[in-house]
Amino acid sequence: MKRLALFAALLVLFAAISPVAAQTKLKVWYAISGDSGAAFKAMLDKYSAANPDVALEASYSGNYGDTATKVSAALVSNTAPDVALMAAGPLYTGERGDYFIETKINDPDFNKDDIFPGVWDYAKFDGRICAVPYGISTPVLYYNKAILDKAGISMKNPPKTWNELFQVAKTAQAKGNVNGSADFWGFDVTDVGWLFKTMLNQNGNSVISVKGTKISPAFADDKAIEVATFWKKLTDEKVMAVGQHANAEKKFLAGNLAFLVATSARIVKWSQDANLKVDAIPMPYFQKPSVAMGGNVLIILSSNPKTKEAAWKLVKYLASKENQTAFAMKTGYLPIRKSGIALPIAKDAVASSGMFSVAFDQLDNAWSYWHFDQMGTMDQILAQTIDKIERNVLDPKPALEKAAAELQTEIDG
Repeated sequence: MKRLALFAALLVLFAAISPVAAQTKLKVWYAISGDSGAAFKAMLDKYSAANPDVALEASYSGNYGDTATKVSAALVSNTAPDVALMAAGPLYTGERGDYFIETKINDPDFNKDDIFPGVWDYAKFDGRICAVPYGISTPVLYYNKAILDKAGISMKNPPKTWNELFQVAKTAQAKGNVNGSADFWGFDVTDVGWLFKTMLNQNGNSVISVKGTKISPAFADDKAIEVATFWKKLTDEKVMAVGQHANAEKKFLAGNLAFLVATSARIVKWSQDANLKVDAIPMPYFQKPSVAMGGNVLIILSSNPKTKEAAWKLVKYLASKENQTAFAMKTGYLPIRKSGIALPIAKDAVASSGMFSVAFDQLDNAWSYWHFDQMGTMDQILAQTIDKIERNVLDPKPALEKAAAELQTEIDG
């Protein structure tokens, strides 16, 4: 008995002095706030609870622009996070030749083929995968039911092309003014550049041209001019207000706008508001159905091999069909996986509102143009150019030619 007691005491002593297994520390930055940020943080907390060998240091890093600036500075000072959730993530991995994620996506438990092909394009640099898509959104065409009812317009067979939509919006504006407002319109958009790029691709324009290592603006050809001319028609015939896009969503929610193109991220909030009579139809097109993607991706920035493996384990967890779909349904982002749409949580959402079905179906036609350094500059130039077209400062052809030349100078500089 004495020997047994001594042995037990030695075990207790050994346990007391043995080192605790070291945790792998992961610094995580995320560029989403509000309900989306809270949902992402909750997912990280859930991961921490299930993986005590990992210590997560998670923090909100500011909006997309602020986070891009912080990540750029942190890479220079070797203080970058191990994982970042941000927009345009491939510019901070692929551009540095870091394709670690590309070497990991063939893991059998990741199932890369389950992610929509177009969604993968949003995670590429120079044609190669260097990020994992996460909070993906697309533009959606919403309409106000009360306005269309007053105008006698049915959406059982919605307009398929932009010219058809133009006529419907014009009729809605003429006959559907439910508030008797002097500031009443048929159509508008919240994000000018996003919709314009969508329209360009629909009309067979690639937005930019890539030949080897040379990147050039492509949005000054005849196909782009055709799109810009249609855009000008919307304002010239007073179906869309000139330069009022920042107020478009407020007008729509107030019942003073028949059709609005806005992010799919609005669906969750709007579908839960019983007082809001809003629905959606598939995005009209020129030559082919297409919508440009937006949103954020997960990237791994760690340079330590052990930490990179731990970071990949976290990314896999976040991007699993159950976790990413749950995040999407809470925040208004879209499922990135085909199997995610088949989950009960997504099916229930579709049953509750047809807007979800419209957004989910558009994922088959979602696309992303080539990532390059001056992406943000291009969006600013396009928005400014379209404003000039709306205000009749420049006609579409010279306006787009000037914009393309300006962007080319930025790229070459």
